[in-house]
Amino acid sequence: MSELEQALAFMAAHEDRAADRLVQFPFGTAIVTPSLPRVYDLNLLRVERPKGASAEGLAAEAERIQGEAGLTHRRVAVPAGGEELAEEFEQLGWVTERDVVMAHRRWTARAEAARGRAEEVGGAELLPLRETMIRGEPYGEEKETVCQLAASKRVWTDAVETRYFTVRDEGEIGSCTDLYLDGGTAQIEDVATLERFRGRGHASAVVVAGLEAAAGSGHDFAFLVADADDWPQRLYEQLGFEELGVTYRFLRRPGVAGRD
Repeated sequence: MSELEQALAFMAAHEDRAADRLVQFPFGTAIVTPSLPRVYDLNLLRVERPKGASAEGLAAEAERIQGEAGLTHRRVAVPAGGEELAEEFEQLGWVTERDVVMAHRRWTARAEAARGRAEEVGGAELLPLRETMIRGEPYGEEKETVCQLAASKRVWTDAVETRYFTVRDEGEIGSCTDLYLDGGTAQIEDVATLERFRGRGHASAVVVAGLEAAAGSGHDFAFLVADADDWPQRLYEQLGFEELGVTYRFLRRPGVAGRD
């Protein structure tokens, strides 16, 4: 198994444990969580066998499975081979999202400088910061969406061993991250920094704390996932992460009709 496959398997197992139920379809597994219908990452079709799949066919499967579950969005995740389907999905009116999977390879000068600045805390301490970050997103204007996304954090962290790291600034939590642990694998996830505290190295500090905790507990493979079209991946490169591969997700938002 390659490191990319190891990371993808880790995330798939986490999704499976967090979901309300799983539904098999010809090209993979649907993660279905009607209890949190606005949490798209807990309601998606994961394409595990992309050979022979088409955007039109996958869209039809999403319509069938997610429609029967009462979901208003449609989401398809293609961990491998998604690039070949992107144009087809876009022609159907879907939005393409790309994520880069990155593995930690080495300790850099920037990582060394960030050591010792973060502390480990309980997950409940991070909830106010998480809710503030959600409300700052375009989708954070709706109270129900904020509530469901906040609730989903507990679902994710209950599904796998999780540790939490933060940096305090001006007497409050300014930055944080979660560390998911399973077997010999560790995932650093949900790195967040309040806007007024950015540019102070806090994100580097919480990521490094997570890496140290992973190594200290015997997890010899650490990875994270970043938006392939956003700047944080450059920060992670400076901390010693290297790209393993790019995954694709396709989304049709509620109220957007598909194209013929």
